[in-house]
Amino acid sequence: MSTTPRTIDIAGAGPAGLVAASLLARAGWKVTVHEKNATVGARFIGDYQVIEDASDPSDSVPALFSRLGLPAPPWRPATWADFFDSRLRHVRITSKVPYGWFVTRGPGEGTLDSVLLAHAQASGAEVRFRSRLEPKAAGLVATGPQTPDGLARETTFTTDSVDRVRVLYDHRHAPGGYAYLFTLGGRGTFGCAIVRDFSRIDAYFDSSLKRLLEVEDVHMENRQDAYSFMNFAVKETAKRDGRDAVGESGAFQDYLFGLGMRYAISSGALAAEALLSGEDFQALQRARFLRRQRASIVNRFLYEAGGNFGLSLFMLLARHVDFRRFLSFWYRPSWWRRALAPVIMRAWKNRGRCAHRLEDHWCRAREKEIRAPELGRIA
Repeated sequence: MSTTPRTIDIAGAGPAGLVAASLLARAGWKVTVHEKNATVGARFIGDYQVIEDASDPSDSVPALFSRLGLPAPPWRPATWADFFDSRLRHVRITSKVPYGWFVTRGPGEGTLDSVLLAHAQASGAEVRFRSRLEPKAAGLVATGPQTPDGLARETTFTTDSVDRVRVLYDHRHAPGGYAYLFTLGGRGTFGCAIVRDFSRIDAYFDSSLKRLLEVEDVHMENRQDAYSFMNFAVKETAKRDGRDAVGESGAFQDYLFGLGMRYAISSGALAAEALLSGEDFQALQRARFLRRQRASIVNRFLYEAGGNFGLSLFMLLARHVDFRRFLSFWYRPSWWRRALAPVIMRAWKNRGRCAHRLEDHWCRAREKEIRAPELGRIA
């Protein structure tokens, strides 16, 4: 019997690629990860982001990390938040167990990216920076989002020691999205996320920040700004250029709030599982994710169609229940969401050019107002 290890090349050193690399390297595979940038997390600036912990109530995020043998990054549990509607009416939501986990992103020490990189390398994977997978080479694609279906501008800063978790739901200042202000442990992140009118992201960023600061002025020092974006599509086959694709390169994303890190970690792990077991990754990903992603199309349609009235109602309902359970209800692929999804997918489609480079899939095709090469840090 041959003892020669199996080999694989992975394009992209984001969470999906590094998780897959760690699991395969630990199993004895020879793994090479190709990252086009000079470091991991190059498009992030130490900003706070949330790994949601409500879409699968039976498997918490810490349990997922433990089951996969992944080291936990320095994270903070999210059990409360202050929501504000278009009139700045305020409700506080709470949950008994975390509905999410705050992590930082970027190349710095203690970020999710640096923790996963160190673990992949310790597991035996080789990570090559400023390297790209050859166009005709076989492998796994984990290169992240390619074109914006949602766009955010963020700023990180140092501030006082007051903890704040604030979200503004107002389509006038964040069309189709929301604005958020997190200050935890003396560091802060403010961002404005939108799903349309991308060319005016800077104006929406300024107006939503001004609106949230009406609640309370927040001192911000050492600001650093950047743009980020997300992809969303529903596909039968998660392939890019003929290769299996994971994370946002394979359109694994929640369309409701654009929280994709759990999808990235889970899809990367599933791809490794398929390679180790010899099972078909495409069949596995359809069984694991397809119904949930179809449900998120319904959620996104309701989020946008309901307008500011619908967002205010969402807040009022969330105030009276455990928020993790409330989110779990929305993520659940219930019968009525399964019935509505194909109707919405047929009718709710913008005109324009699709730029997802996926095989057979559904997306809200549109002319992209801002393309990936134009996004990045603001000097």
